[in-house]
Amino acid sequence: MKTNTFKLTAIILFISISAFSQVKVNSSGRVGIGIDPTSAYTFQVLGTSNMNGITSSAPSKTAGNTTYGLFSTVTNSTGGSINRGVYGSVYSTTAVDAGQAIGVTGISGNCTNGYNYGIFGNLLGTKSGAAVYGTVGTFYNPPTELTNPNAQYAGYFVGKVKIAGELWTTSGTVTGSDERIKKDITVLDSSDHIFKLMPKQYKLKSPKELLSEQEPASDTATVVTDNIPDSKDAEKLHYGFLAQELQQVYPDLVYSGADGTLGIDYQGLIPMIIDQLQKMKQALNEKDDQIAALESGLEKCCGSSSLKSASIATSTTENINENKARLDQNIPNPFSKETKIGCFIPEGSGTSVLYIYNMNGTQLQQYSINGKGKQTVTISGNSFQAGMYLYALVIDGKEVDTKRMILTK
Repeated sequence: MKTNTFKLTAIILFISISAFSQVKVNSSGRVGIGIDPTSAYTFQVLGTSNMNGITSSAPSKTAGNTTYGLFSTVTNSTGGSINRGVYGSVYSTTAVDAGQAIGVTGISGNCTNGYNYGIFGNLLGTKSGAAVYGTVGTFYNPPTELTNPNAQYAGYFVGKVKIAGELWTTSGTVTGSDERIKKDITVLDSSDHIFKLMPKQYKLKSPKELLSEQEPASDTATVVTDNIPDSKDAEKLHYGFLAQELQQVYPDLVYSGADGTLGIDYQGLIPMIIDQLQKMKQALNEKDDQIAALESGLEKCCGSSSLKSASIATSTTENINENKARLDQNIPNPFSKETKIGCFIPEGSGTSVLYIYNMNGTQLQQYSINGKGKQTVTISGNSFQAGMYLYALVIDGKEVDTKRMILTK
C-alpha cells in the first residue's frame, strides 16, 4: 500500500512539474527553477517579480552540533580560476532614489558571549591577503601591498573608512609617512597662528542623541532609536578644538564628511607644535648667548681693573655689606625724556659712582654721588640714543649691583 502511494505521489508531482515547467533537470543532473539550467551551475533559480530567489530556514540542532542555514564551500581551487564561496550582488546600472541595495547582510546576536558575529572572515594559509576586503569603486587587481609576501590583514580597505564610535588599538596607530608616497615636499615654516587656537573641553552627544536629530529619509519614514544602548561615556569630558575655529587658522587640517560634519587631522598639528618649539628653543639659545656676552662685557667694564676712576678699597667691603648698599630700578622704565635712579649709600663708605654702559659694555657716562643714605640720580633722555642700557653702582671700587633701563624716542 505504501509503495502504491509513493508511486501515485511521484506521478502527481511529475505531472505538476511538467504542467507548470518550473523545475527543470537536464541530462547532466543540473537543476533549474524557472530557468533552463546551464553548464556553469549545478542549481539555478530565476526569481520573478515580487518573489524572493531562495529562502532557507533551519531549526537549531541540539547542543554541540553545527547548524547551517546556507552552506557553501569551494575546495582545492585551481590556479588561475576565480572562486567565491558566497557571492552577493545587488547593482543597478542606473542610479535610483528609492529602495535599498545590500550585497550581503549578516545578523547575529544573543548567543554565547564572544561568539556573535554579523559577518565573519578568516584568512588562512600562507599567501597574502585580507579576511575582509572593502573598496570604493571596482578593483579588479589587488593593491600592490597585498601582493607582497607576508602581507596578511584582518581587514583591508581602499577608500574612506568612518567609525561612529571609539576606535581601540592595542599597539598604537600608524600613519603612512614614507617619502615615496609624498610630493611637493618643502620645509615647514609655520606661523605663530598656533597660539591663536582656543582649546576647548566638551562632551560628545550619544549615538541615540545623534540619531534622534537625524532627518528621516522620507515623509513616511521614522528614525528608530529604541534598540541603541545609551553610551556610559557620554558624560565624560573630552579636550580638543572646534573644527570650525581651526578651519579659520589651518584650513588644510580640517576635512568635511559626506554628511557635512567637519573632522580634524590632529596628527597634522604635531609638526606645527614642534616647529614652534624649535623656534622658541632657538630664541632661548640666542638670549642665553646675549646674556653670556653681556655678563662677559660687565666683567670687563665693571671689574676693578677696568674702572680707571674707581679706587680699590677692600677695607670698606664689610662696612658696605653691613649697611646694605642698594641700587634701585629706574623710574619710569622705559622712559623717553628723563628717568630717576635711586640708590642707598651707607655711612662710612668712600667714593660712590653710577656708571652708564651700552649693551656692548662700553662706558658712556658716569655720575659721582657725594651724599650718604638714600640718593637719586636723574638721567636725561637727550644724553643717549634710543635703546637698552646698563647702569651700575660702584662703591669704593666694588660693584654693588647692575640693572637695565630702556630709552625710547
